Amino acid sequence: MPAAAQLACGPVVAGISGTVSLVAVPANLLVVPAIAPATVLGVAAAVLSPFWPAGAEFAAWLASWPAWWLVVVARYGARLPAGTLPWPGGLTGALLLAGLTVALLVAARHPVVRRLVAVLAVAVIVGTLPVRLVASGWPPARWVAVACAVGQGDALVLPVVPGRAVVVDAGPDPAAVDGCLRRLGVREVSLLLFSHFHVDHTGGVAGVFRARRVAGVRTPQWPEPAAGRDLVRGAAAGAAGAGTAPASAGWTYREGAVELVVLGPPYPMRGTRSDPNNNSLVLLATVAGVRILLMGDAETEEQRALLDRVPAGGVRADVLKVAHHGSAYQEPAFLDAVRPRVALVPVGTGNSYAHPNPAVLARLARGGARVLRTDVDGDLAVVRHGEGLAVVARGTPPGRRS
Repeated sequence: MPAAAQLACGPVVAGISGTVSLVAVPANLLVVPAIAPATVLGVAAAVLSPFWPAGAEFAAWLASWPAWWLVVVARYGARLPAGTLPWPGGLTGALLLAGLTVALLVAARHPVVRRLVAVLAVAVIVGTLPVRLVASGWPPARWVAVACAVGQGDALVLPVVPGRAVVVDAGPDPAAVDGCLRRLGVREVSLLLFSHFHVDHTGGVAGVFRARRVAGVRTPQWPEPAAGRDLVRGAAAGAAGAGTAPASAGWTYREGAVELVVLGPPYPMRGTRSDPNNNSLVLLATVAGVRILLMGDAETEEQRALLDRVPAGGVRADVLKVAHHGSAYQEPAFLDAVRPRVALVPVGTGNSYAHPNPAVLARLARGGARVLRTDVDGDLAVVRHGEGLAVVARGTPPGRRS
């Protein structure tokens, strides 16, 4: 039954998640004995609750034991580093797996073909698992930047030395950014910068401070929104040694493998479509020789001002953290001037802003960028790969987990 269920549901899951599970069948076999008692006792608790609360509570307690086993198997199965294989997402991936499944079922009726399929399956698994075990290590070797999957918000990490990093923005949720930093092994934050004070960049600040030392905090000159500003100042005030100070164009920072310079805003931007967004700190980071442009939520007006004030070639970068979650408010000439090889779009699953804008993504792709989104691929690590760059995606982001 678990195998039949996996064959029936596998194409749908593959289309949604962009992965094929290697552990679904054994995991289902492990939980089969617990399903019936958990279900029967759970129903009994629901039926008894209106007229015999004590009996319902006892039935629920009994049901909690098989339910606990279900949770344990699911949790550890999901953590296995070789538990999934990458697969094309969407309708194409679903139809491809469905077609392969049907073809294998038909072919398997012939004994010779069945033996051949078994040999090939063993060869694929034996050959693939070691690769997956090595490739799925996190963080990957030689990483120079990670865009954390924190939902509809930004949190970027730049490695200083093992265990220590620079963090730019904190996303909207403390748990999400804390989880990203824990997965990266970050125990100390040399510098925490905020591009601006909107809550999708500041709301997670407490998570950055959680169980780790933050040596310093830099903020934009623009003081609004006040709620985000006060949140950052309050978190810093509650931590020893984490003083806050504003940064402006021309400010520089250097530690370990990280060099930073603030490019903008070149001057206070007033009367724009969104003054907080257009006064975002725009940072050019160089990590192990890789130029990374972090745009905050800078929109068209600030991008044009940067083109006017920054010397020719000054915004050129290997990696672009796309401004404002890939919104439509981008200056085409600015994107052309950056000409990134990799474009990272931190964005939340199913957000109400229609981010990212398809035309912006298409323009970046036409310019030669590999475009990746945290709502599709989860945490994204840019790594040095020979003379070039590669991107390692950690997996399905929180908003898409079932």
